[in-house]
Amino acid sequence: MREEFLSGFGPGLLPLPDAVDDSALLAALRMSPRFMGEGFRQAAEELFNSPIFIHGVYLSVMLYFSAWLAPEPFFSKGLAAALTVRLALLVGLVELGRVAHACLRLYQEAGEARTPRELEEASARFGTALGGTGFRVLVLVATMGLGRLLPSVPEGGIGAQVRTWVTALEGGASVGTAATARVIADGTLVVTGTAVGVSVSSVCSAMGLCTMANSTGGHTALSTRYGPPHTRSNPPHNEAIEEELAAREGAGHIRLDKNKAQTNAANRRVFDPAPARGVRFRRPDASSVRPDGVRHNTNYVSNPDDMRRELEAFEAMVRADPRAIHELYKLDGTLVRRYVPPGVVFP
Repeated sequence: MREEFLSGFGPGLLPLPDAVDDSALLAALRMSPRFMGEGFRQAAEELFNSPIFIHGVYLSVMLYFSAWLAPEPFFSKGLAAALTVRLALLVGLVELGRVAHACLRLYQEAGEARTPRELEEASARFGTALGGTGFRVLVLVATMGLGRLLPSVPEGGIGAQVRTWVTALEGGASVGTAATARVIADGTLVVTGTAVGVSVSSVCSAMGLCTMANSTGGHTALSTRYGPPHTRSNPPHNEAIEEELAAREGAGHIRLDKNKAQTNAANRRVFDPAPARGVRFRRPDASSVRPDGVRHNTNYVSNPDDMRRELEAFEAMVRADPRAIHELYKLDGTLVRRYVPPGVVFP
C-alpha cells in the first residue's frame, strides 16, 4: 500500500515512518468521525472503520496534502497532478487548500499531544473543521491513491458515491495526461503535460481558474520549487533537476541547491585547485547534503555535443571537493560518470 501511494504521489515533505499503527495521527484520524457533521458522520464512520481506507487517509496526509506546505504547491507525479486538477474543478482551490491545512494542523497537533485528552481535542477540531465538502476531498484523495487495493465499501451512506466522484466533474471534463500541476501565489493553477485535454481547458477558461501549457508545443511552464528555471530554452533539463531535488528532499536531504555555486558539506564555497580555461568554480545542477552529512552533487548533460565540456566540469567538481559524491547523467537517466569518496556508502 505504501508503494502504491509513493508511485502515485511521490515522496512527501513529511517523514514517512516504517510503521503507522501506533501513530498519534492515525489514532486522531480514527476518532475524528465522531466530531463530524450529521449529514456525513455515518458515512465517515463506515469508511474509517476499514483498516485499508484509514491507512489510505493517513498516507494521503503524509504525501499529497503535505505538498501544500510549500508556498506554491507543486505536484510532479501524473496521478497527483491529475487529481489536483480534478479537485480544483470540483471544489475549487480555496476549499482544497483549506482541507490540506486542516490535515496539516491535525498532523502538528497530534504530534504535540501528550495526553489522550489533548489528542481527542485535536481530533475534534479536525472533524469539526472538515465539513461535508472537505470529507469529500479526503475520500477522493485516499481512494485515488489506493487504486486496486480499495475494498468494497458499504452501499449506504457515502459508499454509493465514492465510485462516481472520480468522474464527477460537470460536463465530463477530462485532464488527459497532465504531468505537473502547480498552484502559484495569485491562486492560479498551472497545468503542464503532453495532452492536458480540451475539456479541462474550456472549463478552466469559464471559471478563470487554470492556465494550461502543452509541453508538445508553445510555452511550457517551468517548475521553480527549488529555484529559478535552469534555462527556459531546455525545459526537460530544468524538470529533471526539480524532480531529482524533490526525491532527495523526500529522502531527508538538506540544503537543497539548484544551479548554485559549489559548496562543501559545511556549506563553504569550494574552488577548483587546477582551473581549466580560467573557470575557478562550478554550479552543480542539483546539490544536497545527505542525512549522514555527505554532500551529493549531480549534473545532467542534454546534448551529446556537450559531453566533453560536462566531463571537464565533473572532474573540476571532484577536485574542488573530493569528500563529496559527484554524478553526471544523461537526461534519459543513463549514468555517465560517478565518483564516491573512499569510505562513503552509496547509495
